[in-house]
Amino acid sequence: MIGGAVIGGLVTAVTGSVPGLALGLFVIGGTAAAVLAVRPRSVYLIIPVPALSYMVAATAAGLVEIKGQAVGASVTTLAVGAAQWMASGFLAMATATLLAIATAAARWPSRRRDPGGPGYPPPNARAGRHRHRAARGADDPAAARPRAVPRPRAGS
Repeated sequence: MIGGAVIGGLVTAVTGSVPGLALGLFVIGGTAAAVLAVRPRSVYLIIPVPALSYMVAATAAGLVEIKGQAVGASVTTLAVGAAQWMASGFLAMATATLLAIATAAARWPSRRRDPGGPGYPPPNARAGRHRHRAARGADDPAAARPRAVPRPRAGS
């Protein structure tokens, strides 16, 4: 996602235009790529990043755009310009953030662990078997042999 913002900022700076459409499209595309590349359990971490990455890239591209004028400009003039650059991308930031929220909500049910997946013991595993072997001692020859499973009684 940050890569999309950087590329959008570079395109904006190279074309010499104010931050807007190109940067916004790259941020939205970067958000779409990021939410698909991240694990389902971590997709919620992406939600605040589109707005932050757009603001940083818009400020950088805007400063590059006015580099000749910024030498004599006051801090107030630069702050007003930065606010305008960020405001011009509100729709793109909102779209990218809503895309991240919608994807996080859609992938949220799949983040729960699958009872048949890794990390769960098989259904017929006997709990405590490893503790029993450890308690018997490593030098005990009976601990190295598997234990016999009792047979079911006749008639039951």
